[in-house]
Amino acid sequence: MTHAFRILHYSKYLALFLVVIGIPIIMMDKSYGAQMPLLIGLFMLLVTTDKIEDERSVHLKITSLYFAFIISYTVKLLTTNLSHHNLTSFELVEIDHFIILVLGLANSIFYGRLFISRFQH
Repeated sequence: MTHAFRILHYSKYLALFLVVIGIPIIMMDKSYGAQMPLLIGLFMLLVTTDKIEDERSVHLKITSLYFAFIISYTVKLLTTNLSHHNLTSFELVEIDHFIILVLGLANSIFYGRLFISRFQH
């Protein structure tokens, strides 16, 4: 196993660690920058490559990110509309929270599709 390959292998563990510690940090700490470990972890988890990165996995990543953006933007529009009609007090206005939603959904969709596709072959 080459040195660069080892770094890529362990970067996925670092990304998972950042996500795991980032979730409670963003819930408890309301200061500026508290969302950074979660943002970095979700981004690293999406962009780190596997041992074998083929066209199928790249296609799954891209389409998962596309679907995640559409779903996240729909959620943003719905929460804004509901908030303007005083039906809810929550509105997705922070860009970092929107990006967290997009990256979280993209990772969930990608790894879910990857897991399901392994059983179809």
